[in-house]
Amino acid sequence: MRSGLFNWRYYFWLIPLDVIVVLFLIAPAPLDFEAVISWSFLALIAHALMAVPIAIFRRVDWIIGKLQYEIGAMVVVGIVRGFAILDIGLLMDLPQIEPYLLRPLNSAVAVPTWFVMMHFLVGSRREFAEDYRALYLKLVRGNIAKFDPKKAKMGVREIEQRVESVLEPLRLKIEALHGNKISPSRLAEESLVIQAYVEEKIRPLSHELWQRKEIEAPRLGFFRLTLLTLFRTRLPIGLTIFPSTVYSLVGLASIMPFADAFWHQATSTISLLALYYLYNYFYKKFKSRAALNSLALFLALFLPIATSRILDTWFGTMEVPELGEFVGLLWFFFLLLSFGAALAVSKYHEEIMTVLRNQLNDVVIESHPKESDEVSARFAKYLHGEVQSELLSASMLLSQAAKEKNSRIGRRGIEKTAEILRRDHSKYAVGGKLTPEARMQKIIDAWAGIAEVEIDLVGTGIITEDSLSSLSDVIEELVSNSVRHGGASQISVDVSRSGDSLTVNYQENGARRSKGKPGLGSSLLKSLTTNVRISDSKEGSVITFQMID
Repeated sequence: MRSGLFNWRYYFWLIPLDVIVVLFLIAPAPLDFEAVISWSFLALIAHALMAVPIAIFRRVDWIIGKLQYEIGAMVVVGIVRGFAILDIGLLMDLPQIEPYLLRPLNSAVAVPTWFVMMHFLVGSRREFAEDYRALYLKLVRGNIAKFDPKKAKMGVREIEQRVESVLEPLRLKIEALHGNKISPSRLAEESLVIQAYVEEKIRPLSHELWQRKEIEAPRLGFFRLTLLTLFRTRLPIGLTIFPSTVYSLVGLASIMPFADAFWHQATSTISLLALYYLYNYFYKKFKSRAALNSLALFLALFLPIATSRILDTWFGTMEVPELGEFVGLLWFFFLLLSFGAALAVSKYHEEIMTVLRNQLNDVVIESHPKESDEVSARFAKYLHGEVQSELLSASMLLSQAAKEKNSRIGRRGIEKTAEILRRDHSKYAVGGKLTPEARMQKIIDAWAGIAEVEIDLVGTGIITEDSLSSLSDVIEELVSNSVRHGGASQISVDVSRSGDSLTVNYQENGARRSKGKPGLGSSLLKSLTTNVRISDSKEGSVITFQMID
């Protein structure tokens, strides 16, 4: 289950911020060394106590994963922190602002806001980066002209000769054994020969052929996403006013009389409310959203300061220290950015993705790749997928026959290996010899006797041939990895449709394995899948992901 705001990483990352806030916004200035130590200790104790309600709420299923409930629960966490600062501070004889209830009220607003800021400023960039990668790969694949094997006869023949030269020595060796009686020790030896041949000959060739086709999506940086959030969508000024008001009021009350703090914050809030209504009025009338947002952002940050100073001159009230103004300005900006990021991944997600799509359409993407590169990619996938998987499954059959001294299984393994090596490889790689549906069945048959593979496509509706072909590539790679590296014997694949995307739930009972060096398989999976989630247990692994159509 996704932890949302209740993420322990956010909790630990926020420790320095909590200490800084306590020292500069809660503790009365000036601070000597002893006071700094005391207030820092208080901040750490209060932050540590927040872990208790966080741990409790993480176990409540109906809260986790639902943003509105998570924010409500975070208010409770903030109240716990506020009372900890108040009560423990009084026990330590540290001065507290009055009325005392302002402290938990301020913390009840501050803590949820911190976690929302952390979640969306960090999490939203990751989510958009993944969506951006998927969008880029879709556009690239859509721009590549339909591959025509007839236009690539020279490329096919040249690469086919290389493939044949690599596979021929193994084929001749297997043909010499075909039809003969073979001892268990010889079966075990041939099993090792096939495995070594795959690792030393076939894998290097497939990697070499793939290198010329690999596509790397451009990165969507944090700065670029921030600009999109601030200047391409509606600014969440209204959402920002209340938490900014409460937090600033308590902060000002710690450095000036409460009456003056209330006066200054009231004037600031009124000016922001006026700006909010004016901004909403002109939002649909302005053609240049970037210009309107720039003006609104400038006024939101500096109008309250200007209003406060003018009124101070007229009525002779106490001026806000410049440090207080700067902290309030910074706090409002980060609140605005955080709520903007929150809306970006929800309400304005499609709007931002449309902007990104239009920008990507302006990028020069080669629409007519070299036919030889496309041929190389297809041979690479064929060697890495079908040939490698089928040879390794045949090798495992020979190993099984040697252990059980079963000549029937041994003959089946030799015949299977010979059949793989005799075929016309160019027809399988680029000629579309097998339909995607037939490939699915071939994956199941290839591992028969070694692993039970079930593939369920019921309820997916109509799947295009290209999507089905990509799906078979992914399933073949995952099944091969599960059996080879994890020793899986039970594998199930459930494919369902979620909107316009295919969602895949892949389960296997293999042993947990460490991450190895990324190779062709990792590159292939990265180019075809998105939103990948992996969960491991003693029973095996569950992988869920969506296909990039």
